[in-house]
Amino acid sequence: MSKYVNIAAPLFENGPSYGREDATALVLRELREKMNRLSGTGLNLLVLSEGVESIGMKMEDAESPDKPGAFLNLYMDFARREKCHVAGSLKLKKRDRIYNSAVFIDDKGDFAGSYSKTFLTIGEIEQGLTPGNGAEIFDTKLGRLGGAICFDLNFAELRNQYISLKPDILVFPSMYHGGLMQQTWAYECRSFFVSALQFPGGGILDPFGQALALTDCYNGIARAKINLDRIMVHLDFNSGKFPEIQRKYGEEVRIDVPANIGPALIYSESDKRTATDIAEEFKLELLEDYLERSSSANSERRNEKDK
Repeated sequence: MSKYVNIAAPLFENGPSYGREDATALVLRELREKMNRLSGTGLNLLVLSEGVESIGMKMEDAESPDKPGAFLNLYMDFARREKCHVAGSLKLKKRDRIYNSAVFIDDKGDFAGSYSKTFLTIGEIEQGLTPGNGAEIFDTKLGRLGGAICFDLNFAELRNQYISLKPDILVFPSMYHGGLMQQTWAYECRSFFVSALQFPGGGILDPFGQALALTDCYNGIARAKINLDRIMVHLDFNSGKFPEIQRKYGEEVRIDVPANIGPALIYSESDKRTATDIAEEFKLELLEDYLERSSSANSERRNEKDK
């Protein structure tokens, strides 16, 4: 059944404040301004840039769920007031260690968990931060949420962990764009990908890595409504069934076939059935199953050759 999520990822505009004595106040003011603009707009998920942690917080400013400060309280208050999930950047203190983290706040304003940056830069390690322990998934009302932060995007081992965890949405608070790596992560994880950056070009990608909404010189907040009820199939052995599916269900199904890739995304746009129901009805083979079947067939033929 269709499962819509309204997402916003604001542009972080206080990069030049790095090192200023009033950086914390400036970052908090910016967050409040962006949150005020989004208040009352039916938002389900707000994703905020790593610039909050990097520019707005010193090591001694680190916060924890049992001792929230200005940033964590701001996230919790917004989530509670707007009935909205928040993925917020934070220097997070756990026992005697401090992490560069994305904290997940649920729509009641409660702390739901955190992802800590697994691959810190050398500069962050020298600063005294501690790296996290890898991929984290949080099952929420919205779906399965996970995170990666900035430098993390360079490491395939972390991406491979997420591939096996099957997230619905990956959030990417960052001070680095990532370029084609954003698209790679979205496609390989079969996940929507939401980046909140310090420069234009951040926003929301679909599981093909296609941009649904991006910040630019005119628009400081990327917003998109996504549908998590989707399956991905290869065109082989499936595409011939697409016209029959569309004739039967019309606007209650959406089939997205981007150029030059080979698979398709099938969305259920109805409360009557899920995308999985459609796959079962029309005997569609999911992309991962097809790739696995192809790999096995190749191995069998290779072994026949070696006999």
